[in-house]
Amino acid sequence: MPTLVAAGGMRATERARHPRSSHGPRPHLDHIMARAMCAHAMEESTDTMEGIMRVVLTCLPTPAPFSTSHGSLSSSAGGGGGSGGGGDDRISRLPGALLSNIVSRLPARDAARTAVLSTRWRRVWASTPLVLDDVDLLDIPDEDLRRGHSHRVDLAAAASRVTRVLTSHRGPYLCVHLTCCNMATHWPMLSYWLSLLAANGVQDLVFANRPYPLDLPLPVDILRIPSLRSLYLAFWTFPGIPGGARGPHVFPHLRELGLCFISIDAQDLDGLLQCSPVLETLALVSNSYSPAHIRVRSRTLRCVLFWMSLAQEIALVVAPRLDRLILWKTFMGFPGEIFCRTRVKIGYATELRVLGYLEPRMHELEIGNTTIEAGTKMSSDKTVPSVKILALKVRFGIRNEAKLLPVFLRCFPNVETLHVMSDDAHDPTGKLNLKFWHDVGPIECLHSHVNKVVFHMFRGERSELAFLKFILERAEALQKIVVVLANRDQAWVDEMRAKLRPLAMAKRASENPTLLIVALEGGSAWSFHRASDLSVNDPFDYC
Repeated sequence: MPTLVAAGGMRATERARHPRSSHGPRPHLDHIMARAMCAHAMEESTDTMEGIMRVVLTCLPTPAPFSTSHGSLSSSAGGGGGSGGGGDDRISRLPGALLSNIVSRLPARDAARTAVLSTRWRRVWASTPLVLDDVDLLDIPDEDLRRGHSHRVDLAAAASRVTRVLTSHRGPYLCVHLTCCNMATHWPMLSYWLSLLAANGVQDLVFANRPYPLDLPLPVDILRIPSLRSLYLAFWTFPGIPGGARGPHVFPHLRELGLCFISIDAQDLDGLLQCSPVLETLALVSNSYSPAHIRVRSRTLRCVLFWMSLAQEIALVVAPRLDRLILWKTFMGFPGEIFCRTRVKIGYATELRVLGYLEPRMHELEIGNTTIEAGTKMSSDKTVPSVKILALKVRFGIRNEAKLLPVFLRCFPNVETLHVMSDDAHDPTGKLNLKFWHDVGPIECLHSHVNKVVFHMFRGERSELAFLKFILERAEALQKIVVVLANRDQAWVDEMRAKLRPLAMAKRASENPTLLIVALEGGSAWSFHRASDLSVNDPFDYC
């Protein structure tokens, strides 16, 4: 008999002038209008430019090797400094390699200050691979910067301090994150910075304009840094790839590429992929119709993230090593009831294992050359047998959307873990009851393979309960159901537990005990970093 278990809570303007670039034209007005529409369509937390900045900044990688900009260095055994501790300077006696390791873990400003301790410390900082995050060069809380509070940033001071650090350190550069500089006002310095980054072999680079003007052209010198392993670009217009800068020699070591609020056309995106022969992760964050048609051609990519963005089409043309395609909040609603759907085309992607969130109202699924819709007769050439983890997001209150659930499930016959997120329907058009699900024909993945189902954002609606009963009755290999509530209020939790309790006695197809877990929605658990982490087997599972 199924067991009902209650789990604890988990919560998760004006455009500035800028230099014209000879490397490419300004973007067409359509790009800027599309971005404005995208911002309007985002949920309340992201309906301003600062909101978009928050999205982008939270998706940027953390500078290595330290994960916090708060630290201290004490040179005495008792914890006091040279002026107040009174103890022996034992740290300075440590081997040079260990001192270098210590300095590398300090924020850049503190690391540079160690040079005044002694001649030996001066040599340590100068020879330690540079880890620079310009957030650490400013006198405001790190949290304010990460939240996109641009008005609190002294942009001139940030740029000046970046220049001092880059010119005073002899390299190599391990990691440089520049997110606090208005690049338009410091345009003459950009080529100099990029030349230093290239000369000193920077491996991990975040290069963000903060953030006006929105159509500032990215310096083409960025294509002359072959040492890069990770590159994130934010708030730029891509200048186009010159003919001489094409080929696998451009980014021979690049494994991770993030394009955040970038204006780029399909040809240049394809060129970037061809310039990166070992690329594993491609992230498109807060981009709106730029490019409108995303065609993935890469024999090395393992992860593609389309995060809070818009496009007419995402096509996996040739991606034989692709493990996961993550689609999160691909917005479709605009002022004036203008709607956009994204066509998701799965071509040659034989290793695709993780896919989601597919949404019937936002995504039109195409497999091979067949558009999947209600009434499509299934055959082997219309399925993706490699997918083992599938995530779907559906409005159960919209009948035509909910009816596509079994259609989508038939496209992935070997799914083992199924995630279903219930989305709120503000204008319901007819809900599906248990009779509808009784009449649904065979679904191979439920019959033979699905052993875990996670139902996110449960609201206690009859249509949701009907779907859960359908799963219990059809999933013969089912071992666990996890129900994640949409509200953490205790009265709500008690009410939802009462509604779910009858499922413990419901008819079931599986001979194994089914564990029904009631958990509280964790808003911070599902994140860009979890979705992009290839070491996480199931990026949707945080329960």
